[in-house]
Amino acid sequence: MKNNENTKEKIIGVAIECFGELGYDGTSMRLIAEKTGVSKPAIYYYFPDKEKLFVGVVEFVVRKFQSQLDNINNSNKNALEKLEAILLSRFQPTRNRATIRRFMNSIFTSGVKMNMHFDHRKMFESQQKIIQDIIQQGIDEGIFSADIDVKVFMYGLIGTMNLFSRDHIFDDAPPINKKLADQILKQFVDGVRK
Repeated sequence: MKNNENTKEKIIGVAIECFGELGYDGTSMRLIAEKTGVSKPAIYYYFPDKEKLFVGVVEFVVRKFQSQLDNINNSNKNALEKLEAILLSRFQPTRNRATIRRFMNSIFTSGVKMNMHFDHRKMFESQQKIIQDIIQQGIDEGIFSADIDVKVFMYGLIGTMNLFSRDHIFDDAPPINKKLADQILKQFVDGVRK
């Protein structure tokens, strides 16, 4: 069973790389077989076609980020520390991080997502719920004002993360570090009012 999971993860890892660099149309099952050293029939055992492989990769990446969010949310940190950890987690310099970001960006900047059979909204609802819960925690802790609109705060924070991700991917901008994460959160918490 573990060998099956290792093979599946190997296929997914190479697929992330290929889809991220070559796009959906530029990636073939043959190419993935060559790069993984896994036979095409074995790849088809796990993923019956390229579309199912692409969807499997998206689900894998979303689950990975969901797991990070769960760990952050279940920590003993206060709300501000949790939001900082979320910002920093998007830019951790781990292996395949840039490749995963390129892959995710390719989903949202190409027409591929319109043709796939998965619900983007449903995939991200649980992630949004965690961020909303953390913001509510901040209200309960007295860190955030009780009259803030949690949904607007969440959308603003996610939008900010996505824009920094875009800059990081396309413009080789430096990743968010602790100082910048603190500055972003301070801007959200303190606002821009004079």
